[in-house]
Amino acid sequence: MKYTIFIITFILLTASVAAQCTDSDGGKNKYELGTVTEQEEIFSDTCEEENIQEYFCSVEGVASYTLLPCVNGCLDGACQLANEVPKAAAPEEETDSNIKLYFYTFIILLTLGIYIYIFKWKKKKKRY
Repeated sequence: MKYTIFIITFILLTASVAAQCTDSDGGKNKYELGTVTEQEEIFSDTCEEENIQEYFCSVEGVASYTLLPCVNGCLDGACQLANEVPKAAAPEEETDSNIKLYFYTFIILLTLGIYIYIFKWKKKKKRY
């Protein structure tokens, strides 16, 4: 019994230490240069042309990043604010969820088409 409590405590402490992640700009804040620290590794927000590679701590406590558009440009790891009209709207990237939606829509329409062909049109042809 003593060893079971010791093992459970050790596992819980190890898991909490392993999941430590801090973000200096408080999450997905593309207008402020931030750094994410996870177990002695440091990741900084960086500009990727007109977009920003924004680092943040995920729900699991792991350093992650996403690519966000900067309408007024990116400079030194932060999107620029401007009082003027934006240069242009950044195109949205097609995400996996959009691709899945198109795939499932295609499958449903294909199934519906096959159903109509087999059970509706073929029955009409047999009657004549």
